Amino acid sequence: MSVLSDDLLSLRRDLDAGDSATAVLQARCEALGLPGGPWVQARVEPGSEIADAGVRVRLQAAPEEDLACRRVRLVWGAFVLSRAVNWYRPGRLTDDMRRRLAETDAPFGVVARPLGYRRIRLETRLVEAAGRVSALHCRALLVTGDAEPLALVEEVYPGD
Repeated sequence: MSVLSDDLLSLRRDLDAGDSATAVLQARCEALGLPGGPWVQARVEPGSEIADAGVRVRLQAAPEEDLACRRVRLVWGAFVLSRAVNWYRPGRLTDDMRRRLAETDAPFGVVARPLGYRRIRLETRLVEAAGRVSALHCRALLVTGDAEPLALVEEVYPGD
């Protein structure tokens, strides 16, 4: 059974209301008293991708601007909380933030938190399989305090 599947509707409400998916997951794991903490970690998955035109438009990236992609599993100990693809504008991050994303298991939301971003929900939907809810899919844009797009995230939270 998934850690989060007992109430994907509640998770959906929390994610829609919050600015950081990582913070929502952290709070849920702590509230459940799950072993494996004390922090949500990002396990980077291999692969390199090139941003398509849709990603570039959402991020308002100039044609020559470099975009980065980080594909991760967010975990709490042995529990996989979500899988995420995060397109972001590395030029909007500090050198230290870029280093931490490249060299550590810190989630993007934790690393970029000092930028004071907020999360704009683009899509949130429950995924059904075999007649029951099997996952939650979210797509969101993270924007900084000056309303500049910072990241575009696609997240899947598993059900049972």
